[in-house]
Amino acid sequence: MSKTLKKKKHWSSKVQECAVSWGNAGELCAVLEIRGGAEHGEFPHLGQVLSDALVCHVGRLPGPGDVLLEVNGTPVSGLTNRDTLAVIRHFREPLRLKTVKPGQFVNIIAKA
Repeated sequence: MSKTLKKKKHWSSKVQECAVSWGNAGELCAVLEIRGGAEHGEFPHLGQVLSDALVCHVGRLPGPGDVLLEVNGTPVSGLTNRDTLAVIRHFREPLRLKTVKPGQFVNIIAKA
């Protein structure tokens, strides 16, 4: 007899996109910490976020620990921390960031 399969949502339906700028704070790295990277065996993810210094134009501001997938349409998963920062520095404000909460993305990749 067949068991009822529980349909799970695909992780890509939980991707959040936002457009952020940081005004007079200098570089984005001064208000948004980027951690992880391929050299650590991790996806790039957000560390400390100074939400007072960031302005979110579209979407919702990402939180600490969110996995960074894209910056202005450029995929950054699999890049080293240094390369991810170089991609971020390449673009002007506002930046479009695609992120996902860590448990919704990393667990799916680990099972594959």
